[in-house]
Amino acid sequence: MLFGFLKKKPVLVQKTSVEKLNKILLAKIPENAVPYILDLWQHSPFNFTVSRSRKTCLGNYRLKDNQHYISVNGDSNQYAFLVTLIHEIAHQHVAIQQKLFRRRPAPHGIEWKTTFTKLMAPMLDLGVFPEDIHVVLKKHMKNPAASSTKDPLLMKALGNYSQSEIPQGPTLSEIQSGDLFVFNNKKYKKIENRRTRTLVECAVSKKRYTIASFAPIQLLD
Repeated sequence: MLFGFLKKKPVLVQKTSVEKLNKILLAKIPENAVPYILDLWQHSPFNFTVSRSRKTCLGNYRLKDNQHYISVNGDSNQYAFLVTLIHEIAHQHVAIQQKLFRRRPAPHGIEWKTTFTKLMAPMLDLGVFPEDIHVVLKKHMKNPAASSTKDPLLMKALGNYSQSEIPQGPTLSEIQSGDLFVFNNKKYKKIENRRTRTLVECAVSKKRYTIASFAPIQLLD
């Protein structure tokens, strides 16, 4: 079309309504945290989805066509879900404020750390989390990592509230070097603990890998 470039761009429509978000939040996070998240949404709306489990991440934020999209894995318990959601909202706030910075912020740099800490503070003050999570999370927020999975103590505390029909065994960091164990239906031997991951050896192939230290495993006799 000759004058096609004069056509107006389509109006962007927010896909997630406050009613839809409220319904999701009531099912996924502690009830006393819902008003706070809704207030954050009212000030800076985002499209929200509950995602199937992803091995690569617990949640995700992206900006597309000037709209904000946040997703959180649906298999997380209510406290882990809330931590991840606020983590991703912090990414959104940094993206909104990006033009105020002299340079493009690093994904989990000082701007994100400061924002995440600020957004989490009301949840710590209101006593939303059980005491065992609260103590570890408060310490974690002094210098939050790029992912809660990089903090074994936090992951262990959050994992205490996960629902599972299969009883949880010890974590990989808790067993001794040389012990044999099963993880994801494969047999391994533990070699050594590292900072956030553990070096292991496959019992069949003898190849070595690292597995997250907080991972629950089945210890073999």
